[in-house]
Amino acid sequence: MDHVPTNVDKSRSPWIVPFAILGVMSMLAGLAVVFALLHAGKTGAGNSGDNVPTVSALGPTSFVNRGPFGVGQTTLKLASGASVEVWYPASPDGYHGAVVKENVLDLVPTSILKLFPALHDLYYPTGGIRNVTVGDGKFPLVLFSHGFAGWNMQSSFLTAHLASWGFVVAAPEHPDRDLTSILTALLKPAATGSMQSKDVTDLRQTIDLMTAQDESQGSRFYQHLDLDRIGAVGHSAGGSAVEKLAVVDSRVKDFIGLAGASYGALVTGRDAKGSAVPTIPGMLEFGSADGIVMPSGMVNAYNAMRQPKRLVTFTGAGHLVFADICQLNPGGGGLVGEALKANLPVPERLQALGTDGCSAPSPQVTLAWPAIRQSVTAQLRWALGFDSTQAGLDGLSSAFSGVIGLNTTANSTTLVQVPTANGN
Repeated sequence: MDHVPTNVDKSRSPWIVPFAILGVMSMLAGLAVVFALLHAGKTGAGNSGDNVPTVSALGPTSFVNRGPFGVGQTTLKLASGASVEVWYPASPDGYHGAVVKENVLDLVPTSILKLFPALHDLYYPTGGIRNVTVGDGKFPLVLFSHGFAGWNMQSSFLTAHLASWGFVVAAPEHPDRDLTSILTALLKPAATGSMQSKDVTDLRQTIDLMTAQDESQGSRFYQHLDLDRIGAVGHSAGGSAVEKLAVVDSRVKDFIGLAGASYGALVTGRDAKGSAVPTIPGMLEFGSADGIVMPSGMVNAYNAMRQPKRLVTFTGAGHLVFADICQLNPGGGGLVGEALKANLPVPERLQALGTDGCSAPSPQVTLAWPAIRQSVTAQLRWALGFDSTQAGLDGLSSAFSGVIGLNTTANSTTLVQVPTANGN
């Protein structure tokens, strides 16, 4: 791959070796020095990812706060028409404007809005400023896969945070199981089938889309992506999707399942026996009070994983600790509360999915967010080669006492060791 000049290159002056003094061989040797200098100081595969911030005193709280970049946000489209929301490190030049606000009502089918006019607008900030300039340099790509009845901006507390630390985060909408399709099915039940049949396809097409963006001179991402470093993060059904993606797509170098995994957690025992396990680094996280994806299933999934791997648990947290959903209409029952108030017939199973972890006895959701930001950012940086040690992951239980219960890289663990909501 040809070297692409970046901000790092612009900051260095090449050495000029006079041909008349040293002769042809000396000049060639000097050019070799120039080449080395131009590539010095960069990290990892392909000598790119050059502008990801360096952390000199790496520790278990290094990534709690927002990173040094502003956050841009834009919307792209797959060939299928599905939207892909992208958060990215922004250039300080011209970084101004209002943070994007999403209206959840935009995800509700028109047919439902007509039948239930009492549904109210629910706006929430999604962390970026629309269509500002991308920062100098090249940045690694992270995919985000949303959960069942979720949407691609459902976890902006995390996706925007990752962008501030130098990642381009691309989150495709999964039309087979997003909020719009599930709400549509309330009035006209869809034919049953594998809800994740197209998830991996959506994610692979997103990599293709971002690759094309990197190669297109008309794109804001032109020559800004380090496609030798790709990670994948998913919540709930998305956690299962990114694990499956990691099995079939060698472009992915790290996967993180948040309250979801394929092997043993979201599939039947029979299916799990035939499932493949990724060979790349992986991390699973879950809340000990999750009533949707059982902690025992997550532990089984972790035990099936290959090294290097890590398991992190959040004491007393529920399924939605990894999403913004509990903070929409807080105190009013979230999305489900708004829907029920408008007399929308929400099935009990969907009510549980839309509220798990949003109320007592689980702790306030946002209390766990700093630890989630830290652990996910640190895992991606380590697995993708920006940090040479796991110092950003070690010591999490002490740094977040009462929030993080188990933090292990052991080959296997048991449910007895996992702190639950009542401490057992």
